Amino acid sequence: MKNLVLRPLTVADASAFSAMLSAQPSGYIQYFRPFDFDVATVTKLLEGARDDIYMGFFVSDTLAGFFMLRGWDSGYAIPAYGVTVAQDFAGMGLATLSLDASKSICRLRGVERLMLKVHPDNATAKRLYEKAGFVQTGVDTRNDNLIYHYDFK
Repeated sequence: MKNLVLRPLTVADASAFSAMLSAQPSGYIQYFRPFDFDVATVTKLLEGARDDIYMGFFVSDTLAGFFMLRGWDSGYAIPAYGVTVAQDFAGMGLATLSLDASKSICRLRGVERLMLKVHPDNATAKRLYEKAGFVQTGVDTRNDNLIYHYDFK
């Protein structure tokens, strides 16, 4: 039996976090590159997180994926959501669970709006986000990613 644990990622998880991200096939993770995946970058990211959130999905002690809500540490009122699930754990509902957890965290923090960006060719992610109630509100002119928002009102 495999157990699922969702918990905050810490600096102690940096190596496993980096390894999980780096191990994904380039075609699988091609649309997800919010930061470099090397251990030093991931360590610095986790060390610097104060209000930003980085949560890991652990399946029987293996990091199976993570999600983040960030932007608070930079002064933004609207957090940015991001997620990736290791290919070996795709299709098991972890991305959907991350959206539900993210919405709960935002509600607890009194957030009025949640933002995410998605590559226009990432049809699987777009379906997931639209099913979860996100609405496309624009396009990022720097990279043509679609901007989606979820309003808590």
